[in-house]
Amino acid sequence: MGIVIVSIYPDKKSIAKIADAVVNKRLAACVNYTKINSVYTWKGKVENTGEFLALFKTTTKAKKQLKEEIAKTHPYQVPEIVELQMSSVNAAYQNWLVDSTSKGKSKKRNDSAKR
Repeated sequence: MGIVIVSIYPDKKSIAKIADAVVNKRLAACVNYTKINSVYTWKGKVENTGEFLALFKTTTKAKKQLKEEIAKTHPYQVPEIVELQMSSVNAAYQNWLVDSTSKGKSKKRNDSAKR
């Protein structure tokens, strides 16, 4: 089954580094990230900060190791690591997720599309 792990990073450099690492280690099939604005409290003060939202696409088999890698390398003192279950995933995408997080050579995502 597919899983999305959500996390927030302080800058593009930190998310790009972990994204490359976890995809190369086959812990995630894909990592999407984009700049966002966050309003939150930290140490009794309301913060309004630019951050990067990251969506790590993985499988139930790889999720534990992925979460450990995120926690170990995350620059925040209290990193957000939220797991979202994919309850409805098309078969071709699910197959690509599994293939991309398994040992061996993975296909490109567009190679698994219907022809």
